[in-house]
Amino acid sequence: MKSQLMTQAELARLQASGKTLEQDERGIKVTLLPDGNMLKVFWLRGWFTSSLIYSNARSFCRNALRLKKLGVESVNECQLFHFAKSTDSAVIYKPLAGETVRNLLRSQQFLLQDCENLGRFIAELHQKGVYFRSLHCGNIVKTASGFGLIDIADMRIFSWALWFNARLRNFKRLLAYQDDKKLLTEQGWKAISMRYAEHANLNKKQMLQIEQLF
Repeated sequence: MKSQLMTQAELARLQASGKTLEQDERGIKVTLLPDGNMLKVFWLRGWFTSSLIYSNARSFCRNALRLKKLGVESVNECQLFHFAKSTDSAVIYKPLAGETVRNLLRSQQFLLQDCENLGRFIAELHQKGVYFRSLHCGNIVKTASGFGLIDIADMRIFSWALWFNARLRNFKRLLAYQDDKKLLTEQGWKAISMRYAEHANLNKKQMLQIEQLF
């Protein structure tokens, strides 16, 4: 994908025209633009990183295209940008319509049936070789047709199903946020893990290991 040059003046204008959704001490990270698209800026986190060669913004766009080919819902219409004399990068994209699992849990709108469907969705991701390092309830969106993924820069997609240890690490990441875990409840986790086991073809020992993560 070809990267376009964005000036700092253009960045400032776009950010000023929209609504800030996320920022930190370095500045604005995510902006909702007037046309409904999102602007996300990526800052380099260190000098000794592969992001110097292949930017996080480029990984974000590449992963969106690869997920689409796999039939996994995610962001759309990515445009890739770089800045002069800077290692920063940015993307403008069409967001995925829906509500995050985290927000649904907090509003008590995530039902037991949703948990079962989420277990199946994660199983499908793993069977398709998707290892999403940032898999958590804030990055999984319930859509009109199922589930999808957002914030997708940190991801690897293999041409084979994930090995079991990688699946365990992914589930540990999902349960790392204690507030999410508490709202999910042990009953919800059991529904997720049981449906996951059905669609991931796990043996009894592997299924028990996943159940015991909660």
